[in-house]
Amino acid sequence: MFESDAVQALSEAVDALCVQPLALADGTQTRALLRALQAGIDRLEGLKAAALDQLDETGGGAEEGASSALGWARRELRMGDAEIKRRRTAGRSMRLIPELGEAVRGGEVRLDHAYEFSAGLATLGVEKMREASAQILLPLARVAGAADVRMAIRRIDELARPERLDEAYKRGMERRDLSVTRCGDGFHVAGFFDLVNGAKLATWLGAASAPRGADDVRTPAQRRLDAFGELIDATLAHGMPSDRGVRPQLHLMADATWLAGQGGEPPRLVGFGSIGPQLFAQLACGADVTPILVDGVTGGPTPQADVLNVGRTQRLATTRQRTAVIARQEGICAAPGCRHRIAEIHHATWWSRGGRTDLDELVGLCGRCHHAVHSGRLHVEPDGRRGFAFRRGAGAAGRAIEDHDRVQHTRISAYLHPFEHPLARTAPLTRQDGTRRRHLLDPRT
Repeated sequence: MFESDAVQALSEAVDALCVQPLALADGTQTRALLRALQAGIDRLEGLKAAALDQLDETGGGAEEGASSALGWARRELRMGDAEIKRRRTAGRSMRLIPELGEAVRGGEVRLDHAYEFSAGLATLGVEKMREASAQILLPLARVAGAADVRMAIRRIDELARPERLDEAYKRGMERRDLSVTRCGDGFHVAGFFDLVNGAKLATWLGAASAPRGADDVRTPAQRRLDAFGELIDATLAHGMPSDRGVRPQLHLMADATWLAGQGGEPPRLVGFGSIGPQLFAQLACGADVTPILVDGVTGGPTPQADVLNVGRTQRLATTRQRTAVIARQEGICAAPGCRHRIAEIHHATWWSRGGRTDLDELVGLCGRCHHAVHSGRLHVEPDGRRGFAFRRGAGAAGRAIEDHDRVQHTRISAYLHPFEHPLARTAPLTRQDGTRRRHLLDPRT
Protein backbone atom coordinates (compact mmCIF):
# COMPACT_ATOMS: atom_id res chain seq x y z
CA MET A 1 0.00 0.00 0.00
CA PHE A 2 1.34 3.41 -0.96
CA GLU A 3 1.55 5.73 2.06
CA SER A 4 0.56 9.32 1.19
CA ASP A 5 1.83 10.44 4.58
CA ALA A 6 5.39 9.86 3.34
CA VAL A 7 4.86 12.48 0.62
CA GLN A 8 3.69 15.00 3.21
CA ALA A 9 6.67 14.17 5.42
CA LEU A 10 9.02 14.81 2.50
CA SER A 11 7.47 18.23 1.91
CA GLU A 12 7.77 19.12 5.58
CA ALA A 13 11.42 17.98 5.68
CA VAL A 14 12.26 20.17 2.68
CA ASP A 15 10.45 23.13 4.30
CA ALA A 16 12.50 22.66 7.47
CA LEU A 17 15.77 22.62 5.54
CA CYS A 18 14.94 25.64 3.39
CA VAL A 19 14.30 27.91 6.41
CA GLN A 20 17.64 27.06 7.98
CA PRO A 21 19.99 30.12 8.29
CA LEU A 22 22.55 28.89 5.79
CA ALA A 23 24.83 31.88 6.41
CA LEU A 24 25.35 30.67 9.98
CA ALA A 25 26.50 27.17 8.99
CA ASP A 26 30.17 26.41 9.54
CA GLY A 27 32.29 24.53 6.99
CA THR A 28 31.55 21.09 8.41
CA GLN A 29 27.79 21.73 8.42
CA THR A 30 27.85 23.12 4.87
CA ARG A 31 29.74 20.12 3.51
CA ALA A 32 27.42 17.70 5.33
CA LEU A 33 24.41 19.54 3.88
CA LEU A 34 25.76 19.35 0.35
CA ARG A 35 26.53 15.64 0.65
CA ALA A 36 23.06 14.90 2.06
CA LEU A 37 21.37 17.05 -0.59
CA GLN A 38 23.22 15.34 -3.44
CA ALA A 39 22.47 11.87 -2.10
CA GLY A 40 18.81 12.74 -1.57
CA ILE A 41 18.44 14.39 -4.97
CA ASP A 42 19.99 11.40 -6.74
CA ARG A 43 17.55 9.02 -5.08
CA LEU A 44 14.56 11.29 -5.65
CA GLU A 45 15.45 11.73 -9.33
CA GLY A 46 15.26 7.97 -9.68
CA LEU A 47 11.89 7.92 -7.93
CA LYS A 48 10.68 10.74 -10.17
CA ALA A 49 11.66 8.80 -13.30
CA ALA A 50 9.83 5.71 -12.02
CA ALA A 51 6.74 7.82 -11.24
CA LEU A 52 6.71 9.32 -14.76
CA ASP A 53 6.82 5.81 -16.21
CA GLN A 54 3.99 4.76 -13.87
CA LEU A 55 1.91 7.77 -14.94
CA ASP A 56 2.44 6.88 -18.59
CA GLU A 57 1.62 3.19 -18.09
CA THR A 58 -1.60 3.87 -16.15
CA GLY A 59 -2.77 6.92 -18.10
CA GLY A 60 -3.03 8.79 -14.80
CA GLY A 61 -2.82 12.21 -16.44
CA ALA A 62 -6.31 11.79 -17.95
CA GLU A 63 -7.91 12.20 -14.52
CA GLU A 64 -6.85 15.86 -14.57
CA GLY A 65 -7.82 16.50 -18.17
CA ALA A 66 -4.44 15.78 -19.81
CA SER A 67 -4.42 13.86 -23.07
CA SER A 68 -1.19 12.08 -22.13
CA ALA A 69 1.40 11.72 -19.39
CA LEU A 70 3.68 13.91 -21.49
CA GLY A 71 1.11 16.68 -21.60
CA TRP A 72 0.41 16.44 -17.86
CA ALA A 73 4.10 16.59 -16.93
CA ARG A 74 4.68 19.50 -19.30
CA ARG A 75 1.82 21.43 -17.67
CA GLU A 76 2.18 20.46 -14.02
CA LEU A 77 5.91 19.85 -13.62
CA ARG A 78 7.05 22.56 -16.07
CA MET A 79 9.43 20.18 -17.81
CA GLY A 80 10.44 20.14 -21.47
CA ASP A 81 9.34 17.32 -23.73
CA ALA A 82 12.85 15.95 -24.27
CA GLU A 83 13.53 15.85 -20.53
CA ILE A 84 10.20 14.17 -19.80
CA LYS A 85 10.77 11.48 -22.43
CA ARG A 86 14.32 10.78 -21.28
CA ARG A 87 13.34 10.41 -17.63
CA ARG A 88 10.25 8.38 -18.49
CA THR A 89 12.41 6.02 -20.55
CA ALA A 90 14.82 5.70 -17.61
CA GLY A 91 11.86 4.82 -15.40
CA ARG A 92 10.84 2.15 -17.87
CA SER A 93 14.39 0.75 -17.79
CA MET A 94 14.22 0.60 -14.00
CA ARG A 95 10.95 -1.32 -14.29
CA LEU A 96 12.33 -3.80 -16.84
CA ILE A 97 15.49 -4.29 -14.79
CA PRO A 98 14.25 -4.19 -11.16
CA GLU A 99 17.79 -4.40 -9.73
CA LEU A 100 18.60 -1.15 -11.53
CA GLY A 101 15.57 0.54 -9.97
CA GLU A 102 16.59 -0.63 -6.51
CA ALA A 103 20.15 0.61 -7.03
CA VAL A 104 19.02 4.06 -8.21
CA ARG A 105 16.43 4.56 -5.47
CA GLY A 106 18.92 3.22 -2.93
CA GLY A 107 21.52 5.79 -3.93
CA GLU A 108 24.02 3.21 -5.20
CA VAL A 109 23.96 4.49 -8.80
CA ARG A 110 22.72 7.71 -10.36
CA LEU A 111 20.04 8.46 -12.93
CA ASP A 112 22.81 9.14 -15.47
CA HIS A 113 23.66 5.44 -15.24
CA ALA A 114 20.01 4.55 -15.89
CA TYR A 115 20.12 6.62 -19.10
CA GLU A 116 22.93 4.38 -20.35
CA PHE A 117 20.92 1.27 -19.42
CA SER A 118 18.07 2.69 -21.51
CA ALA A 119 20.37 2.98 -24.52
CA GLY A 120 21.57 -0.58 -23.89
CA LEU A 121 18.02 -1.90 -23.84
CA ALA A 122 17.43 -0.29 -27.23
CA THR A 123 20.48 -1.91 -28.82
CA LEU A 124 20.87 -5.24 -26.97
CA GLY A 125 17.34 -6.13 -25.93
CA VAL A 126 15.82 -6.89 -22.54
CA GLU A 127 17.13 -10.42 -21.94
CA LYS A 128 20.76 -9.72 -22.75
CA MET A 129 20.71 -6.49 -20.75
CA ARG A 130 19.21 -8.25 -17.72
CA GLU A 131 21.97 -10.85 -17.81
CA ALA A 132 24.70 -8.28 -18.38
CA SER A 133 23.30 -6.01 -15.68
CA ALA A 134 23.53 -8.62 -12.96
CA GLN A 135 27.02 -9.83 -13.86
CA ILE A 136 28.76 -6.70 -15.14
CA LEU A 137 26.90 -3.45 -15.61
CA LEU A 138 25.47 -2.86 -12.13
CA PRO A 139 28.72 -3.76 -10.32
CA LEU A 140 30.49 -1.41 -12.72
CA ALA A 141 27.95 1.40 -12.24
CA ARG A 142 28.45 1.25 -8.46
CA VAL A 143 32.14 2.16 -8.76
CA ALA A 144 32.42 4.02 -12.07
CA GLY A 145 30.82 6.79 -14.08
CA ALA A 146 28.08 6.64 -16.69
CA ALA A 147 30.65 6.88 -19.48
CA ASP A 148 32.24 3.62 -18.31
CA VAL A 149 28.85 1.89 -18.40
CA ARG A 150 28.36 3.21 -21.93
CA MET A 151 31.71 1.76 -23.00
CA ALA A 152 30.90 -1.61 -21.44
CA ILE A 153 27.55 -1.80 -23.26
CA ARG A 154 29.32 -0.86 -26.49
CA ARG A 155 31.80 -3.71 -26.02
CA ILE A 156 28.99 -6.21 -25.48
CA ASP A 157 27.27 -4.93 -28.63
CA GLU A 158 30.52 -5.14 -30.62
CA LEU A 159 30.94 -8.81 -29.80
CA ALA A 160 27.28 -9.67 -30.24
CA ARG A 161 27.03 -7.90 -33.61
CA PRO A 162 30.54 -7.46 -35.08
CA GLU A 163 29.13 -6.53 -38.49
CA ARG A 164 28.07 -3.16 -37.04
CA LEU A 165 31.74 -2.16 -36.70
CA ASP A 166 32.24 -2.18 -40.45
CA GLU A 167 28.90 -0.46 -40.97
CA ALA A 168 30.05 2.36 -38.71
CA TYR A 169 33.32 2.60 -40.65
CA LYS A 170 31.44 2.90 -43.95
CA ARG A 171 29.17 5.61 -42.54
CA GLY A 172 32.24 7.54 -41.42
CA MET A 173 33.79 7.27 -44.88
CA GLU A 174 30.66 8.86 -46.36
CA ARG A 175 30.91 11.80 -43.95
CA ARG A 176 34.55 12.68 -44.70
CA ASP A 177 35.03 16.40 -45.07
CA LEU A 178 37.71 19.05 -44.56
CA SER A 179 37.48 22.77 -45.27
CA VAL A 180 39.81 25.72 -44.69
CA THR A 181 38.03 29.07 -44.82
CA ARG A 182 39.34 32.60 -44.47
CA CYS A 183 37.81 34.02 -41.29
CA GLY A 184 38.68 37.50 -40.00
CA ASP A 185 42.36 37.63 -39.10
CA GLY A 186 42.98 33.95 -39.80
CA PHE A 187 41.53 30.74 -41.13
CA HIS A 188 38.84 28.44 -39.78
CA VAL A 189 39.42 24.70 -40.18
CA ALA A 190 36.46 22.34 -39.91
CA GLY A 191 35.65 18.84 -41.00
CA PHE A 192 35.15 15.19 -40.14
CA PHE A 193 37.93 12.58 -40.34
CA ASP A 194 37.11 8.97 -41.09
CA LEU A 195 38.33 6.34 -38.64
CA VAL A 196 41.65 5.57 -40.30
CA ASN A 197 42.74 9.12 -41.10
CA GLY A 198 41.51 10.30 -37.71
CA ALA A 199 43.61 7.67 -35.93
CA LYS A 200 46.64 8.67 -38.03
CA LEU A 201 46.10 12.33 -37.18
CA ALA A 202 45.67 11.66 -33.46
CA THR A 203 48.79 9.47 -33.38
CA TRP A 204 50.98 12.04 -35.13
CA LEU A 205 49.53 15.05 -33.33
CA GLY A 206 49.94 13.48 -29.89
CA ALA A 207 53.66 13.00 -30.52
CA ALA A 208 54.30 16.25 -32.40
CA SER A 209 52.49 18.54 -29.95
CA ALA A 210 54.01 17.24 -26.71
CA PRO A 211 55.45 19.93 -24.37
CA ARG A 212 59.12 20.64 -25.03
CA GLY A 213 60.15 20.94 -21.42
CA ALA A 214 59.09 22.44 -18.12
CA ASP A 215 59.40 25.98 -19.54
CA ASP A 216 56.98 25.32 -22.42
CA VAL A 217 54.09 27.65 -21.50
CA ARG A 218 52.03 27.11 -24.66
CA THR A 219 48.50 25.79 -24.25
CA PRO A 220 47.70 22.34 -25.73
CA ALA A 221 45.75 24.05 -28.55
CA GLN A 222 48.71 26.29 -29.36
CA ARG A 223 51.09 23.32 -29.40
CA ARG A 224 48.81 21.44 -31.81
CA LEU A 225 48.67 24.42 -34.17
CA ASP A 226 52.44 24.90 -34.00
CA ALA A 227 52.90 21.22 -34.83
CA PHE A 228 50.81 21.66 -37.99
CA GLY A 229 52.84 24.72 -38.90
CA GLU A 230 56.12 22.83 -38.53
CA LEU A 231 54.78 19.96 -40.62
CA ILE A 232 53.77 22.34 -43.40
CA ASP A 233 57.15 24.16 -43.23
CA ALA A 234 59.03 20.86 -43.50
CA THR A 235 56.90 19.71 -46.43
CA LEU A 236 57.31 22.97 -48.32
CA ALA A 237 61.06 23.06 -47.60
CA HIS A 238 61.85 19.46 -48.58
CA GLY A 239 59.11 18.69 -51.09
CA MET A 240 56.67 15.80 -51.10
CA PRO A 241 58.72 12.55 -51.01
CA SER A 242 57.14 9.64 -52.82
CA ASP A 243 57.48 7.36 -49.81
CA ARG A 244 56.00 10.06 -47.53
CA GLY A 245 59.03 9.88 -45.26
CA VAL A 246 59.06 8.44 -41.74
CA ARG A 247 55.65 8.48 -40.09
CA PRO A 248 54.31 7.60 -36.62
CA GLN A 249 52.99 4.05 -36.46
CA LEU A 250 49.43 2.94 -35.82
CA HIS A 251 49.13 -0.11 -33.56
CA LEU A 252 46.47 -2.73 -34.21
CA MET A 253 45.87 -5.57 -31.71
CA ALA A 254 44.34 -8.86 -32.84
CA ASP A 255 44.09 -12.15 -30.91
CA ALA A 256 45.34 -15.22 -32.73
CA THR A 257 41.99 -16.92 -32.03
CA TRP A 258 40.18 -14.18 -33.96
CA LEU A 259 42.66 -14.34 -36.85
CA ALA A 260 42.08 -18.11 -37.07
CA GLY A 261 38.30 -17.65 -37.27
CA GLN A 262 37.77 -19.18 -33.82
CA GLY A 263 35.86 -16.24 -32.30
CA GLY A 264 37.23 -13.98 -29.62
CA GLU A 265 37.12 -10.23 -29.21
CA PRO A 266 37.36 -8.11 -32.38
CA PRO A 267 40.65 -6.35 -33.21
CA ARG A 268 41.33 -3.03 -31.51
CA LEU A 269 42.93 -0.01 -33.17
CA VAL A 270 44.94 1.81 -30.50
CA GLY A 271 43.58 5.32 -30.10
CA PHE A 272 40.14 4.38 -31.41
CA GLY A 273 38.73 1.04 -30.24
CA SER A 274 37.24 -2.08 -31.82
CA ILE A 275 37.05 -2.35 -35.60
CA GLY A 276 35.34 -4.76 -37.99
CA PRO A 277 36.86 -7.43 -40.24
CA GLN A 278 36.71 -5.37 -43.46
CA LEU A 279 38.63 -2.44 -42.01
CA PHE A 280 41.05 -4.88 -40.35
CA ALA A 281 41.76 -6.44 -43.73
CA GLN A 282 42.47 -3.03 -45.23
CA LEU A 283 44.84 -1.99 -42.42
CA ALA A 284 46.56 -5.38 -42.26
CA CYS A 285 47.39 -5.29 -45.99
CA GLY A 286 51.13 -4.74 -46.01
CA ALA A 287 51.36 -4.19 -42.24
CA ASP A 288 54.30 -5.37 -40.15
CA VAL A 289 53.08 -8.24 -37.94
CA THR A 290 54.66 -9.09 -34.58
CA PRO A 291 53.43 -12.26 -32.78
CA ILE A 292 53.40 -11.71 -29.01
CA LEU A 293 52.92 -14.24 -26.22
CA VAL A 294 50.24 -12.88 -23.87
CA ASP A 295 49.09 -15.85 -21.79
CA GLY A 296 51.32 -18.53 -20.31
CA VAL A 297 55.05 -19.12 -20.74
CA THR A 298 57.00 -21.63 -22.74
CA GLY A 299 58.65 -24.60 -21.09
CA GLY A 300 62.30 -24.97 -20.18
CA PRO A 301 64.51 -23.30 -17.59
CA THR A 302 63.99 -19.79 -19.02
CA PRO A 303 60.37 -18.59 -19.32
CA GLN A 304 59.70 -16.94 -22.68
CA ALA A 305 58.57 -13.70 -21.04
CA ASP A 306 62.02 -13.30 -19.44
CA VAL A 307 64.04 -13.72 -22.63
CA LEU A 308 63.66 -9.99 -23.33
CA ASN A 309 65.20 -8.93 -19.99
CA VAL A 310 68.58 -7.18 -20.31
CA GLY A 311 69.18 -6.19 -16.67
CA ARG A 312 71.79 -3.48 -16.16
CA THR A 313 73.49 -4.05 -19.51
CA GLN A 314 71.32 -1.43 -21.26
CA ARG A 315 69.60 1.63 -19.88
CA LEU A 316 66.83 2.23 -22.42
CA ALA A 317 64.14 -0.32 -23.27
CA THR A 318 64.93 -2.33 -26.39
CA THR A 319 62.69 -2.25 -29.44
CA ARG A 320 61.28 -5.68 -28.55
CA GLN A 321 60.66 -4.61 -24.97
CA ARG A 322 58.76 -1.51 -26.16
CA THR A 323 56.62 -3.73 -28.38
CA ALA A 324 55.94 -6.07 -25.45
CA VAL A 325 54.94 -3.18 -23.16
CA ILE A 326 52.64 -1.68 -25.81
CA ALA A 327 50.94 -5.05 -26.31
CA ARG A 328 50.66 -5.68 -22.56
CA GLN A 329 48.95 -2.31 -21.98
CA GLU A 330 47.14 -2.20 -25.34
CA GLY A 331 48.95 1.02 -26.14
CA ILE A 332 47.43 2.93 -23.18
CA CYS A 333 49.21 4.62 -20.27
CA ALA A 334 49.29 2.32 -17.22
CA ALA A 335 48.28 5.02 -14.71
CA PRO A 336 44.77 4.26 -13.37
CA GLY A 337 42.13 6.42 -15.03
CA CYS A 338 44.49 7.72 -17.75
CA ARG A 339 43.47 6.93 -21.33
CA HIS A 340 46.32 8.66 -23.16
CA ARG A 341 48.62 6.66 -25.38
CA ILE A 342 52.03 5.45 -24.25
CA ALA A 343 54.73 8.02 -24.94
CA GLU A 344 57.60 6.77 -22.78
CA ILE A 345 58.84 3.56 -21.15
CA HIS A 346 59.65 4.19 -17.47
CA HIS A 347 61.73 2.13 -15.02
CA ALA A 348 59.52 1.56 -11.97
CA THR A 349 62.74 1.37 -9.96
CA TRP A 350 64.61 4.29 -11.46
CA TRP A 351 67.75 3.43 -13.42
CA SER A 352 69.70 5.94 -11.31
CA ARG A 353 68.62 3.99 -8.21
CA GLY A 354 69.73 0.58 -9.47
CA GLY A 355 66.71 -0.33 -11.59
CA ARG A 356 66.94 -3.05 -14.22
CA THR A 357 65.76 -2.97 -17.82
CA ASP A 358 63.49 -5.99 -17.32
CA LEU A 359 59.85 -6.34 -18.31
CA ASP A 360 58.73 -6.56 -14.68
CA GLU A 361 60.26 -3.10 -14.16
CA LEU A 362 59.19 -1.40 -17.40
CA VAL A 363 55.87 0.44 -17.48
CA GLY A 364 54.42 2.48 -20.34
CA LEU A 365 53.32 6.01 -19.41
CA CYS A 366 52.03 9.05 -21.27
CA GLY A 367 54.13 12.21 -21.15
CA ARG A 368 52.00 13.86 -18.46
CA CYS A 369 52.03 10.87 -16.09
CA HIS A 370 55.75 10.33 -16.66
CA HIS A 371 56.40 13.93 -15.63
CA ALA A 372 54.16 13.44 -12.57
CA VAL A 373 56.25 10.42 -11.52
CA HIS A 374 59.52 12.30 -11.74
CA SER A 375 58.08 15.35 -9.97
CA GLY A 376 57.01 13.15 -7.03
CA ARG A 377 53.26 13.61 -7.49
CA LEU A 378 52.70 10.05 -8.74
CA HIS A 379 54.45 6.89 -7.56
CA VAL A 380 54.63 3.53 -9.34
CA GLU A 381 56.14 0.25 -8.20
CA PRO A 382 55.92 -3.42 -9.26
CA ASP A 383 53.09 -5.25 -7.51
CA GLY A 384 54.87 -8.64 -7.49
CA ARG A 385 52.38 -10.13 -10.00
CA ARG A 386 53.93 -8.70 -13.18
CA GLY A 387 51.78 -5.61 -12.81
CA PHE A 388 52.20 -2.19 -11.21
CA ALA A 389 50.68 -0.34 -8.25
CA PHE A 390 50.21 3.45 -8.28
CA ARG A 391 49.98 5.94 -5.41
CA ARG A 392 49.34 9.68 -5.21
CA GLY A 393 50.90 11.90 -2.58
CA ALA A 394 54.22 12.04 -0.83
CA GLY A 395 56.29 9.01 0.10
CA ALA A 396 55.08 5.58 1.19
CA ALA A 397 52.05 7.14 2.89
CA GLY A 398 50.60 8.22 -0.44
CA ARG A 399 47.06 7.15 -1.28
CA ALA A 400 46.80 3.98 -3.38
CA ILE A 401 44.89 4.45 -6.65
CA GLU A 402 42.42 1.71 -7.53
CA ASP A 403 42.51 0.77 -11.20
CA HIS A 404 38.75 0.38 -11.74
CA ASP A 405 39.07 0.57 -15.55
CA ARG A 406 41.36 -2.43 -15.91
CA VAL A 407 39.56 -4.46 -13.24
CA GLN A 408 36.29 -3.96 -15.08
CA HIS A 409 37.98 -4.66 -18.42
CA THR A 410 38.99 -8.09 -17.11
CA ARG A 411 35.51 -8.76 -15.71
CA ILE A 412 33.84 -7.70 -18.97
CA SER A 413 36.16 -9.95 -20.98
CA ALA A 414 35.27 -12.88 -18.74
CA TYR A 415 31.57 -12.15 -19.12
CA LEU A 416 31.78 -11.82 -22.91
CA HIS A 417 33.50 -15.18 -23.40
CA PRO A 418 30.23 -17.20 -23.65
CA PHE A 419 29.11 -14.94 -26.51
CA GLU A 420 32.16 -15.75 -28.61
CA HIS A 421 32.14 -18.02 -31.66
CA PRO A 422 31.44 -21.66 -30.64
CA LEU A 423 34.81 -22.76 -32.01
CA ALA A 424 36.50 -20.58 -29.42
CA ARG A 425 35.12 -22.90 -26.74
CA THR A 426 35.70 -26.23 -28.50
CA ALA A 427 39.06 -25.63 -30.17
CA PRO A 428 40.98 -22.78 -28.57
CA LEU A 429 44.05 -21.67 -30.49
CA THR A 430 46.73 -22.63 -27.98
CA ARG A 431 50.01 -24.38 -28.42
CA GLN A 432 50.92 -27.66 -26.76
CA ASP A 433 52.76 -25.79 -24.02
CA GLY A 434 49.55 -23.93 -23.09
CA THR A 435 50.54 -20.52 -24.44
CA ARG A 436 48.28 -18.11 -26.31
CA ARG A 437 49.36 -15.51 -28.82
CA ARG A 438 48.30 -12.03 -29.84
CA HIS A 439 49.46 -10.17 -32.91
CA LEU A 440 50.54 -6.52 -33.00
CA LEU A 441 50.20 -5.02 -36.46
CA ASP A 442 51.76 -1.71 -37.52
CA PRO A 443 49.76 -0.60 -40.58
CA ARG A 444 51.95 1.32 -43.00
CA THR A 445 50.51 4.81 -43.23
